[in-house]
Amino acid sequence: MPSLYQIIRTRVTGALLMGLGIIALLMPQVAGRWSLAILGVVLVGVGIAETYAAFRSGRSGEASSYLEGLFALLAGTVLLLSSALVLDGLLILLIGILLADGVAKLFNAWRKPRSDRFPLMVNGFLDFGCAATIWYLSRFVGVASAIGIAIGIYIVAAGWRMVLAPAKTAQTGAAALALDRHPDSGLRMPGNAMFGRLRSKADTGTQFALAADLFWMSTIGVVFLAIHTGRMPLSDDLLGVVSPFVATAGDLLMTLVFAMALVLPVRLAWRRATRPIERLAWTLRLKAAPMNKATEWLMNRWLDKRFSFSLRLSQSRISLPSGLMLLLRLGLPITAFFVAFNPIWGFSWYFNTESWATGIYQKLTELRVDTWRANMIDAVTRTYGGGDELFRIEPAGVSGAGDFSFLVVGDPGEGDASQLSLASRYLRLGQNDDVKFLVVSSDVIYPAGAIEDYEAKFYLPLQGFAKPVYAIPGNHDWFDALEGFNANFLEPKAARAAIEARVDADLKLTSTDARRIDRLTAYAERMRRLYAVNTGSQRAPFFELQTDDFALIAIDTGILRSVDDRQRGWIERALERSRGKFVIAIVGHPRFAGGHDIPPTAEGQNVSESSEKFAALYRLLATHNVRVAMAGDTHDFEYYRENITTGDGPARVMHHFVNGGGGAYLSIGTALDFPEQPAAVDWSFYPRTDHLRAKMNAEMPLWKQPFWYWIKWFNAWPFSVETFSGIFDFNRAPFFQSFMEVRVERSKKRVVLILNGVHGPLQWRDLQTGGAVIPPGVTLDDPVEFVVSMDRQ
Repeated sequence: MPSLYQIIRTRVTGALLMGLGIIALLMPQVAGRWSLAILGVVLVGVGIAETYAAFRSGRSGEASSYLEGLFALLAGTVLLLSSALVLDGLLILLIGILLADGVAKLFNAWRKPRSDRFPLMVNGFLDFGCAATIWYLSRFVGVASAIGIAIGIYIVAAGWRMVLAPAKTAQTGAAALALDRHPDSGLRMPGNAMFGRLRSKADTGTQFALAADLFWMSTIGVVFLAIHTGRMPLSDDLLGVVSPFVATAGDLLMTLVFAMALVLPVRLAWRRATRPIERLAWTLRLKAAPMNKATEWLMNRWLDKRFSFSLRLSQSRISLPSGLMLLLRLGLPITAFFVAFNPIWGFSWYFNTESWATGIYQKLTELRVDTWRANMIDAVTRTYGGGDELFRIEPAGVSGAGDFSFLVVGDPGEGDASQLSLASRYLRLGQNDDVKFLVVSSDVIYPAGAIEDYEAKFYLPLQGFAKPVYAIPGNHDWFDALEGFNANFLEPKAARAAIEARVDADLKLTSTDARRIDRLTAYAERMRRLYAVNTGSQRAPFFELQTDDFALIAIDTGILRSVDDRQRGWIERALERSRGKFVIAIVGHPRFAGGHDIPPTAEGQNVSESSEKFAALYRLLATHNVRVAMAGDTHDFEYYRENITTGDGPARVMHHFVNGGGGAYLSIGTALDFPEQPAAVDWSFYPRTDHLRAKMNAEMPLWKQPFWYWIKWFNAWPFSVETFSGIFDFNRAPFFQSFMEVRVERSKKRVVLILNGVHGPLQWRDLQTGGAVIPPGVTLDDPVEFVVSMDRQ
C-alpha cells in the first residue's frame, strides 16, 4: 500500500495539474502568438510526469502503461513544432493523438480490476471529447484557442484522475527489497541466496558505478559543449556566450527523448519477450546444471547484465536521480552519434541542436521586431535631422537616360558549397560596366545573423565585387536584434544610432553596451577594408532608389511578415514619389510561394496571424501600380503573373518573383508538392520536379531514405513536404541555386529580368512552367528572360 506521504504527494500533484490545465485554457488569450509553443512545453511536462509515474508504478514493466505519457509527449512535441506544420495537418495529427490516447486508456481500464476502471474510462471518453472539441471549435474560435481549450481539458482530466484515484506505487517494502528476490518480478523466480549475493555485490559497487557514470556522462557533456563552441560563432554578447550552452541543453533534451521514446521502451519490450529464455537460463544456473565452460561463461555474463539492468530499474522507481541517470545512460550514446556525425550528413534543422537554438532566438525576437525598427527609424532621423531622403540610396550610373543593370541575390548566407557555387557568376557579372549594384534580398547570414559569421558567409564570397552592395534583412538576420546587419550595411553613424535605439527600447536589459557597439562598427569597417566590399551606405534596413523613370523600393518585413507604422508611412510616401515611374519592389517575404497565395508559413514558421496585414501591404503595392514584386525567404525560384482588375480602368499585371535560391538549403516543397490548381494561371519554378527527384534518388544517403519514402508514398502527411526541406541538403553538384540580373533598358523602354544559375543564364527547358509564361517565338533552348514594358499600363 502507498504511504500517506505518497498519497498526499500524488493528490497535490493532481491538484497542480488541474491548475495547470486551467492556465492552458487561458493561454491563447494571454500569450497570443506564443500560445501553441507554450502549450507544447506544458504538455511535454505532463507527458514526462505521466511517463515517470508509470515507471514508478506496479505496471512499470508493461509497455501499455507508458502510452498515456508518450502520447502527451508526442502531442507536446507537435505543438512545439507547430509553426513548421500546415495547420490542417496539425489539427488532424493532434486529433489522431487524442483518439489513440483515448483508446489506450479504455484498453488499460479493461485490464484493470473493476474498482479501478471508472477514472480511466472517464478520461478515455474525455480524450474523445477533446478531439471533438478541437475539430468543432477550430471552425469558430481559431486553431490556437481550440487547442488551448482541448489541452486544458486534457490536463485537468489527468490531474483529476490523480486526485480521485492515485496510482498504486511500486512495491518498496520487504517483499520488493528482499535480498533473495530477483528485482524483475515478471520472471516469477523463487527466492534464492544467489540473488542476495548479486544484490550485495551490486550495492558494494554502487558508489563506484555511480562515480564512473557521472564521470563519463560529464565528459560527454563537456565534449558536446566543446564541439558546439567550436562550431558556433563566439562573441562578447550574451547571445554568443549562451548559444553553445543552449545547444548542449538541447543535446540533453534529445538524450531524454531518445531514452524515453525509443531506447527504454525497446529494452522493456525485449526484456519481456526474452523472459522465458532468461527464466530457463536462471533455472539452469541455480541448479548448477553441467554445460560447456564457454557457454556457461556467456550465459552467466548475460544473466548478470540482465540482473543489473533490472536492479537499476527497480531503484529508478523510487529515486528520481536514479531514473535520470538511467535515462542519460541509455540515451547519450545515440545523441553522441548525432552530434558527431551531423556535419557530414548535410544541413538539417532536425538533428542539429545548434540550429534548434535559433528557434529560441526567434521566439525571443519575433514580437519585438516592429518596436525595434520603429525606434531605430526615429533615432536615425534624430541623428541626421532629415526626412525621407535619409533612406535613399544613390549608386553611380543609374540616373539620366542610359541603360543599367543590377543583381538581386536572395538568402545566400550559409557559407557552404551551395552559396559558393554562384559566387563566380555574380562576380563575373559585376565586372560589366552596366552592372551598378547588388541587392541581397533577405537572410544575409544564417543561422542567427551573428556578426562573427559575416567574414566567411558574406565578405569572402563577395570579395572582388567592387560595386555597392545593399541588403534588406530576413528573419534570421533579426535573431541578434539586427546588430550584425546594422553594423555591416548601415553608415557607421546610422548603425550606432540604430543599435543604441534597440538597447534603449529594451530598457538596457541587454549585454550590448557602448564598448560592444564600438567593436561591432570597427569589425564591419575592418572587413570592408580588407575584402574591398562596398557596403555601409544605407541608413535603415529598407531603402529606395529614385530616378526620373525608374524606382526601386526595398521593404523589410521582419520575422512575421510585418511592417511597423513608421516604415508603413515611409512606404506610402515612397510609392507616391514613384507615381508615373516603373516600380520594382523588393520585399522580405513573397506573396506567392509554393503555388499558394499568402501562404500561412514562411521558412517553416507559422505567420498566419499576420496574413491580413501582409496581404494589405501587397494590395498597397498593387494600388500604386508596382510592376514587379521580388522576394526571398523561400529557397528557390518561382514566378507568378497576377492579373489585377480595377473598376476604373483596364486590367494591369504584377509580376511576382520568388528569388531565394542564392545559397540556402533548397526548398523542395514547390517542386514536389505544387498544387494542381495554383493561385495564378501563369507560373513557373526552378528546379523542375523531375530534375530534383533525379538528384534526390541518386544521392540520398541511407539515413535519409525513410524521410524520402515518407514524402514519396505519403506526401509527408500530416506535415508538409516543405517542412522536410532542411533534411535534404547535399551541398554538391548539380546545384539548383539561382539569382537574378535586372536590366533597366531605357533605350528599349523595357525591363528584362534574367535568371542565372551556376553556369550562367538558365534556359527555359530548366524551368517547369504553366500557362503562358514562355514568350511567343522563344524556344526551350533560349535563356530565361522575363520582359516587362516600361510604358505605363
